[in-house]
Amino acid sequence: MHQLLRRSLPVLAALGIAVSAPLLTAGTAQARAEHGCGTVDVQFSVDGGKSWISDGRMSQPHGVIQVRLVGDVADGCDYRVSLASYDTEGPTWATSGKQTFLGWATTTLRSGNRQATLDVSAHLPKCYGQIDLYNGDKKFDGVANPAPRYPDGVFPDNLISAWNGGKACVPTPTGTPTVPVPTSSASPTATATPHPTGTPTATTTPSATATATATASPSTTAKPSAPATTGTPSTAPAVPAPSAPADTTGPVGKPTANPVSTTPASTLASTGGNSSQMIVYGAGGAALLAVGGGALVIARRRGARR
Repeated sequence: MHQLLRRSLPVLAALGIAVSAPLLTAGTAQARAEHGCGTVDVQFSVDGGKSWISDGRMSQPHGVIQVRLVGDVADGCDYRVSLASYDTEGPTWATSGKQTFLGWATTTLRSGNRQATLDVSAHLPKCYGQIDLYNGDKKFDGVANPAPRYPDGVFPDNLISAWNGGKACVPTPTGTPTVPVPTSSASPTATATPHPTGTPTATTTPSATATATATASPSTTAKPSAPATTGTPSTAPAVPAPSAPADTTGPVGKPTANPVSTTPASTLASTGGNSSQMIVYGAGGAALLAVGGGALVIARRRGARR
């Protein structure tokens, strides 16, 4: 009996170690998963994915931008990124004045979908403008949320990158050209006055005097008026306004993305276990380990006494 006990004690100790060790490891993995959602790095591409950058300012306006997460991303953690376009009143953030919302796109990135494309190419500013790449899925359109307006930025902690610049709009020609209308006046006059005079004498010498006066004084006067033109003809060629250099003094973004939640939604499901079951199994394994270890010590002491 004593020999059987001595042989079984190492087996019990090994069994306790085998049962408790994986459970302790699983508990550690679960604790790490619960704190897995955190800020991650973000890169973006403006050339279709050929090159990736993480600059806080953009030198040119881009309507199509690809974004991707960089580094470790825990399962169940979501990151939302948006792109917005605005018309402004000036080429810099300080002179942007009132901003008019033009277009917006948003996407959700996660471990199984680390890359996406944002497209506002149909809503780029035609004159002065601003483009913002930022964290979150809020639409800052002046209706659902306030539009940006200097000096109050709507995403001071969520900006990834931004652009300010553009050119002044060419004013639209106004006015209608006036065509000159010539004027004329003609006043012809004609006068005829016959004066017949006849006095017969005895010598029958007739004397006749006839005087006819015909006067024609046609008078034609034409006074063309000077052409009067008001406004600018619509056929005048428009001179494009020069583009202002991109603003490099505006807000500088951070190439990071913030999680929607700090705790994954499927923490327990991803570990494949239940916390209460793990506690029971862990306690059982620890008990086996204690019993086996204690019995082994007792057996050795009895053997030494003999």
